[in-house]
Amino acid sequence: MHASPSLIPVDRALSEQERSLIEWLLLHGDGDNAAFVAQLNQSSVVAHCACGCASIDLAVAGKLGAGNMRVLADFQWTTPEGHACGAFVFEQDGLLAGLDLWSIDGGAVPSALPAIEDLVPFGTLRAD
Repeated sequence: MHASPSLIPVDRALSEQERSLIEWLLLHGDGDNAAFVAQLNQSSVVAHCACGCASIDLAVAGKLGAGNMRVLADFQWTTPEGHACGAFVFEQDGLLAGLDLWSIDGGAVPSALPAIEDLVPFGTLRAD
């Protein structure tokens, strides 16, 4: 993991909710993500974002990806308060590397994981 003031190092297993969300995103994302779904069983959380959002960085079998990030699945949802937020899963060097949750409209920090049933492909909801 790269030293960054925006990341807080941790060492823990994925929660069941994180695992389920990432698996769903991968299965519904672009291309064939089967190899990345298989990596979930060996993935652990190595950092979370310091801003208070629910974004996490991952290691696979203790290995961290480096270099260019490639988005594997990109979705969005609207919070119960009406704020537009995004969720994407990414890889680096062929390793599942993280889940990023972000505010599209700048109105709220997505501090909780979205419900799978609320997700739609990125760009299909209008951010006011």
